[in-house]
Amino acid sequence: MSDSEMHGVLSALLERVGDAVSDAASTLDDLTDEDVAAGAAAIVAVALSETVVRIAQGVQADAVTALDRRRREMVGSSMTEHDLCRSLFVEIAMARQASTTAGETTYRLARDLEDHPEAHALLRDGKVNQAVVAAVCRETVYLDPSTRAEVDRELAPQLRALGPKRAAAAARRLVLDHEPHAAYERTVRAREERHVHLRPELDAMATLSIYAPAAQLVGVWHRLDAEASARRSDGDPRTIAQLACDLALEALNGAGVTSGGVAVDVEVGVLMRPETMFGADDAAAVLQGYGPVPAELARGLVASGRSWVRRFFTAADGHQITDVDPRRRRFPEVVARAVRAADEYCARPWCECRVREIDHVTAYAAGGETTRANAQGLCRSDNLLKQTRRWRVDTDHAGVRTWTTPTGHQYVAPAPPGVAPPSVLENHLRRLLEVSRG
Repeated sequence: MSDSEMHGVLSALLERVGDAVSDAASTLDDLTDEDVAAGAAAIVAVALSETVVRIAQGVQADAVTALDRRRREMVGSSMTEHDLCRSLFVEIAMARQASTTAGETTYRLARDLEDHPEAHALLRDGKVNQAVVAAVCRETVYLDPSTRAEVDRELAPQLRALGPKRAAAAARRLVLDHEPHAAYERTVRAREERHVHLRPELDAMATLSIYAPAAQLVGVWHRLDAEASARRSDGDPRTIAQLACDLALEALNGAGVTSGGVAVDVEVGVLMRPETMFGADDAAAVLQGYGPVPAELARGLVASGRSWVRRFFTAADGHQITDVDPRRRRFPEVVARAVRAADEYCARPWCECRVREIDHVTAYAAGGETTRANAQGLCRSDNLLKQTRRWRVDTDHAGVRTWTTPTGHQYVAPAPPGVAPPSVLENHLRRLLEVSRG
């Protein structure tokens, strides 16, 4: 069945992009030889690409709004608002090949732009970038729709000349003019969103972000800065920035920090082959919560007298944990650890949330066994999503998992990482263990 509404959306997208390309081509024709030699044509192409991205994002918001409207008409009251939104977030994310958070952001911005038609038109025409309109929408999120539309009308003429920060400040001033109490309500609600986030960085480093009330974090920052400055003045060779970082780690870990590293009193998992641990090869190890790290760094982490070794023994094929009852409903801890050690991210395509639950690929109720081969790690949201109306996850004979959304679109999940085949040293350790058992 043809969809006339979406055909119209795509035709509008094609027309706007075509006009932008024609304008850019005309600009190229007017360039002088000196301009061309300096790279002016490349700048025209950069500007055109940015315009096309903006137009596409504006039209994408139209498509998301249409999806939301149609799904609500279809399901009526048969789904809760929570389940409906969770499904839409993931459907949009998978269509974008992005995370659930990105899908939710796209959905919420599209819904917000319904109350900001002027800003939406500027985005759809490629006149402002998405960061600018998103900044405005964030500032007005707690206003009623009519007041948001009024702020939109007053602010729209200025947006072309503003970046995200200035656009947010201008919107905030208008919000305070229209509803002074709204700003206070935002601060109260924002406290409910406080959280801590870990983001892996290059070179075995990571960033720990704390989202909390500013008054508290400013106090923390001043305390770290003052203590770091004092230690620096007392002759500590580390820079103030390094000292502030080490002091924060010291406070969180409860262990002293030096320039060479930190002694950690909590469990930190490092997955590696025995040859890597004993220096026989330099295959990369995996630091749980981060990802692959150099073998030399991994050996340094386990060289401390405070470390211990936990072995994962596999079957002869090197892929399945042994000594597991396949008919138990709950996965034993050894399998859960193996799943998390092999891949700490959710198995749903493009989801990069941490594994929170170990799930049966083939459902237990459908005869699925409680084995490593039938285990997958999912975030809590996606584990619940699988049970939502019209969602389906299928596995073929080769173990390839396909997720089917309520619209019938299918996405293939990345192959679950298997445990590496047993090495010579692992086989030797296995034989010694068998001999010791008699």
